[in-house]
Amino acid sequence: MLVFSEDKAIKKPPLWLIVKVALIFMLSVFTLPASSVEEGQGKVALIAATGSNIKAMSSSDIRRLYLGLKCRDNRSVGKPVLNLQSEELYDEFLKNIMRMTAGSYKRKLVKAVFRQGKEEILEVTSLEELNDHLRENKGDVSFVDIAAIDNMDNIEVVQILW
Repeated sequence: MLVFSEDKAIKKPPLWLIVKVALIFMLSVFTLPASSVEEGQGKVALIAATGSNIKAMSSSDIRRLYLGLKCRDNRSVGKPVLNLQSEELYDEFLKNIMRMTAGSYKRKLVKAVFRQGKEEILEVTSLEELNDHLRENKGDVSFVDIAAIDNMDNIEVVQILW
């Protein structure tokens, strides 16, 4: 015959521990990069003009670059260019690389320009405009949907972002 005493009873974890684990799980799920394949988009690439000799960069270096700071590892990178051709692509870039919303990113850029005297980051609204700018300014980089690269001249893929 089995007799259980209170000393050997299985204790439930305290409520605060369950809540803490649940919060950590929810934060990790919601802060992971969104899968662009699920949303109908293809891969996104970081591009530059052919012959610019830009090496692949870490996400933190790309983030630094798009915040108006210099890259740590890659000295051949010039300036970033914001591709506003597709609002969905721009929002995905901000979410996956910058870890910001469009509003918070704009506020950071405005503060950098007015408080620190940084240059504004060029914004382009068409692939033709982006292609022309990158060809004229070797060393500048931007991001595009990988399918759009077929329509661009003298452009090379630096790396696949996601």
